Amino acid sequence: MVERRITRSRRKRRSSATLERLETARQRRVAQLEREREKERRVDAALGPFAEAVTAVEVAERRREDRIAAVEAQLARKLAELDRQRAMKVAECERLVEQVRADAEMEIAEWRSVMATSVAQIRSSDVGVADTAALLGISAKMVTALAREAARAVPADAAAGTAMVDHENAAMPGEATAAADFEATVADGAAAMADGAALDSPGEAG
Repeated sequence: MVERRITRSRRKRRSSATLERLETARQRRVAQLEREREKERRVDAALGPFAEAVTAVEVAERRREDRIAAVEAQLARKLAELDRQRAMKVAECERLVEQVRADAEMEIAEWRSVMATSVAQIRSSDVGVADTAALLGISAKMVTALAREAARAVPADAAAGTAMVDHENAAMPGEATAAADFEATVADGAAAMADGAALDSPGEAG
């Protein structure tokens, strides 16, 4: 009887220890499963915002590229307009420059004609090239050039005068001979003046 009681007691103790071990294992497993479920919940909670952020980034990148393209296109249009305006301004400036040059050349030609006439008058008074240059404060080379310009201008003036005289002679035939003699005298004087300038030039160079 005593042995049976001892045996039952031992079995009861072993059974209690086993139950305790099993309960401990079960609790550990429950805790492990709870931790795993918590991890899954955290993962699931992170997936939603991440997916939303990815979509938002893609949208922002597309919007960025579209805006950059729009700004660059606007810049290209403005630059093209500026180039067109610049080309117009350059062309306008070139026209103005040409007009200024033409006006200046015309004015200079008129004043050179006055200078040439003055030189011709001085030279026709038997004043040499060197003396004329000293008198006018210009080079002898310019005196010669102005004398030649005056000589070239005389035939043109004489031709214009001849046309006018011919027109007047149609109304006054008696004055034709005197006018023709006067034109011949002017032409001869201009030729002599040019020849004198050419002869005086070698003396200047010496």
